[in-house]
Amino acid sequence: MKLLHTSDWHLGRALSNNQTYITDQRFFFEKLYSVIREEKIDAVIVAGDVYDSSVSNAEAINLYNEVVTEICLKMGVPMIIIAGNHDSGPRLASCRDLLRGAGLYLTGRLSADLSPAVFGDTAVYSLPYFNKDEVIALFPDKKEEITSAATAMKAVCDIIRENMDKTKKNILVSHSLVQNVELSESDHSAQIGAASAVSKDVFDGFDYVALGHIHKPQKVSDKIRYSGSPVKYSFGKEETQEKGVVIIDTADMSQRFVATGELHGRRTVKGTYEEIINMKDLANDYLSIVVSDRTNAASLYNEMKERFPYMLELKGMEYTVSGEGATLNALDIERLDDFAILTSFMKDIAGIEPDKEQLELFRAAVEASDREVEEN
Repeated sequence: MKLLHTSDWHLGRALSNNQTYITDQRFFFEKLYSVIREEKIDAVIVAGDVYDSSVSNAEAINLYNEVVTEICLKMGVPMIIIAGNHDSGPRLASCRDLLRGAGLYLTGRLSADLSPAVFGDTAVYSLPYFNKDEVIALFPDKKEEITSAATAMKAVCDIIRENMDKTKKNILVSHSLVQNVELSESDHSAQIGAASAVSKDVFDGFDYVALGHIHKPQKVSDKIRYSGSPVKYSFGKEETQEKGVVIIDTADMSQRFVATGELHGRRTVKGTYEEIINMKDLANDYLSIVVSDRTNAASLYNEMKERFPYMLELKGMEYTVSGEGATLNALDIERLDDFAILTSFMKDIAGIEPDKEQLELFRAAVEASDREVEEN
């Protein structure tokens, strides 16, 4: 049979100004449907972080409902989904027994029942994100050997290996961090939780391990793989990554990465004001812009935003006053009022805050400007 491995959708993730990545995610799902049809996929594996938050917004929940309804009911393809560290396991797996009848296999929390979902000659074991205390509570007889996240994962995998049917192709789905994998800037939780990383050796004995948690698609070994996130969620290393899904054919256990493309690329652009403002190929990309010859004033931000509607970050010319760098950035400009911006500007340039007289003069200037706008 053919399995499709994806993960780290992060539905509901914020983009900017209360916007989300929903258009980018919808673009991916349309590609996903096409791959499922063209490749005649028999089952879809989602290795965690379906949502970006344990308390998901209505937009994210509606999109999730659309996707699983399209795949499970309309296309008749079963899905195996586990909870990641960003998900609320109980919420994600609500009505799990009922939904199995529709082909949706959900695992929100680790259970003492580690039996697989079986599809023909293939057994799929689901391990949602968990900590060592959960393992100790479920398997108290292994308490002495469980001293870390790594030993907890090994203990759980040992139980599965002891009971697995060796005549079948045994697939493990896990949301976990493996040692020495390459991280992206958007892998914040993995960077913070590096102490919970496990050795790839804990997964010995499985025919394929479908991993989630890390956003860069990558092989850990011949049988262990991260599918990566379908959307680029950060600048830096993630800008050059190719996003897609992994297809596994259990007939020969071959693996193939299928690129799904992207609605918006990500690019960091550096240069002078004139160089950047005259660039022609940036209109459709999410941008981080660094202007080398102008400070990050509101006028610069507004002009760049009008020229490049998908700009997410703007950094102006770096300057130093009394050994301290500028405190104002593009997000501050959007969020703060005129007086807060003035205060920050004067602290950066002169190292002082405006006094009462200066604030009154500024207020008069703002009011005069507002009146002029209204009259015109």
